[in-house]
Amino acid sequence: MDGHLSPTVKTLRDIGENGLLRRVLPLLPQRADTVVGPGDDCAVVRVPGSRIDWLFTTDPVIEGRHFEPATPSRQVGHKAVARVVSDIAAMGGEPVWILADLVAPAATPVTRIRGLFAGMAAAAKKWDLGILGGDTAEGDTLELHVFGIGRIARGTAVLRSGARPGDLVYVTGALGGAYLPGCRHHLLFQPRLAAGQFLADRRHATAMMDLSDGLAADLPRLLDASKRGVRLEAAAIPISRTARKTSQPLAHALGDGEDFELLFTIAPEKRMLFEVIWQTRFPRLRATCIGEILANPKRRILQLAGGKTVPLRPGGYQHFSKTPSARPHSKADH
Repeated sequence: MDGHLSPTVKTLRDIGENGLLRRVLPLLPQRADTVVGPGDDCAVVRVPGSRIDWLFTTDPVIEGRHFEPATPSRQVGHKAVARVVSDIAAMGGEPVWILADLVAPAATPVTRIRGLFAGMAAAAKKWDLGILGGDTAEGDTLELHVFGIGRIARGTAVLRSGARPGDLVYVTGALGGAYLPGCRHHLLFQPRLAAGQFLADRRHATAMMDLSDGLAADLPRLLDASKRGVRLEAAAIPISRTARKTSQPLAHALGDGEDFELLFTIAPEKRMLFEVIWQTRFPRLRATCIGEILANPKRRILQLAGGKTVPLRPGGYQHFSKTPSARPHSKADH
């Protein structure tokens, strides 16, 4: 691997998260029972003869990156569990079990740790999850690393790679502002579990993922997996109330991240039926069409007011970047 690096590449900061993933993911060995390996919201594993597929995902929450030291510990515990549930929702699956590893400085008050586990337990009960255990270790920073296991009917997981030319691009909810002052969405969000299961069960969505690093970061990942382009309509992007109060609401909607909404594609011939069923099934949750999938993977454009188009520039949060987002980090791919 090192032999392919430029002489100027010395650290992770030089290549960023995406560059790191391109270098290390091909090195990971896979077994014959792995249906989907690294690169989607969850890995998919199939036991021969089983009618279900198993979903595996993992995510950390780290003090100073995903939450501040003054954050109520129960909210941190909720977020740690909700992040892996959101990954499973993005495949259309049902979460079943989690394991949690705790890293903490020795001086951490026991009451804070109890709060973390109380928050995880409440979230687990909400989504009917079993917490199987985990491990503890001393470290310089308070961290929770949660490993999630879910299940879905055999062959029905919705992947990032299924988008086709002409498919319509949708997002649930509203985007942007998750970390802005006065907004605690990044701590209190509710994974779109029922919506993801609906989209998979009814075979509505052709591709799907959750939005964790920002639309401008995550949409290109879906496009790369599907080998497609996109025409995105700026005026159609649903922007949160918090982001609308800023001077650059669209920039926040594209780049803030930790929205944990679903991004998915629908075949154009299914649009009318899908929207009618969606409004009946989810009357309080918007699903907004924000663009169209294009055949040419190099054609990725953002259509502005008046019909003007500009290139859709990759943005959002990327670990290890020389110019990272100002907000704390969201999640990485597997």
